[in-house]
Amino acid sequence: MKQPFLIGDGFTLRPVEPADAPIVAACNNHPDIRATFFTHTPLSEEAASARIRGYYAPGADYIPLAICDAETDAAIGITALHRVDLVSRAAVYSICIADPAHWGRGLGRSVTEMMLRYAFDILNLHRIQLHVWTGNTRAVQSYEKCGFIKEGTLREAMKHQGEWCDFYVMGVLEGEWRGRSQ
Repeated sequence: MKQPFLIGDGFTLRPVEPADAPIVAACNNHPDIRATFFTHTPLSEEAASARIRGYYAPGADYIPLAICDAETDAAIGITALHRVDLVSRAAVYSICIADPAHWGRGLGRSVTEMMLRYAFDILNLHRIQLHVWTGNTRAVQSYEKCGFIKEGTLREAMKHQGEWCDFYVMGVLEGEWRGRSQ
């Protein structure tokens, strides 16, 4: 197992390495992922490798982790806390499982639960939020199972494939998360 940071049931989370450039690029380039993340610019593996080298710069407010299959140790996606603010005790959450063989098996929910535990127990954060396309019903349901609440709608927030799309703002507070897991 290569530098596990957090260990889950059937997966590990570890720092993203330059060798993970193919999975970082896939999180940006895969057509099905682009449809839910609304990415529009291709990312080469070389550019992904360069991006990775800047992830852990001193003072960075971005904590990305590679999602790895526990059996093979292969990176299959990326999860992260963005805009980590230790004064306001808040961050923005994201997850991308780039290997379709791992979709629909509950992995996203397990990773999200682990990241919330890390955010609240280790980083001492108070609030985690995210934006999710209203049409991504599987993701919305998964986030709700993890304790996220729909707090509002960003109307016509992005134009995608010729149509304006709405996004939910979803958030979970530490006390809410702890209250539901007891």
